[in-house]
Amino acid sequence: MHSSYSDIMSRIDTPPLWYDENGVPRYDVFTPHLCPDIYAQQVVLLQIECQDCKRPFTVEMHGDVFHALRHPHKLHYGDPPFHDCAGATMNCNDLAVLEVWVQSHNTPMKWQRRPDLEGPIDPDRGPFPDYDCPHFLVTEQPDGYLHCNTCSRIL
Repeated sequence: MHSSYSDIMSRIDTPPLWYDENGVPRYDVFTPHLCPDIYAQQVVLLQIECQDCKRPFTVEMHGDVFHALRHPHKLHYGDPPFHDCAGATMNCNDLAVLEVWVQSHNTPMKWQRRPDLEGPIDPDRGPFPDYDCPHFLVTEQPDGYLHCNTCSRIL
């Protein structure tokens, strides 16, 4: 469960545009430069909803968040940002990957957007909806992703 951050929210009349990974309300339009971790190599903006009341939230995750998972559609934010609902203590429903940004250790602060990794997360098909590949010949590339040798999809 995240903190309520009432010391911030009580002083600002407008609702936050998004929340960072720690549930901190953010009021400027999202850019990867607003990530709270200056060492992050990946920043992902997700659309989630409260499991209980279905209230939508736009949230950020950062770090090396999807290399081990191979794809951002396998991410899970966890508890939604604090709100007056029992759902603030429950896991969220992950709905969509809105933005994916990556940077290399060699080119810090030069973020590149990866729209090929963005899109809806279909709960009926699992967390890897549009990137299933019928081929079994894959190779791990230097970028850390698995690429299909037949159709070149990123898996």
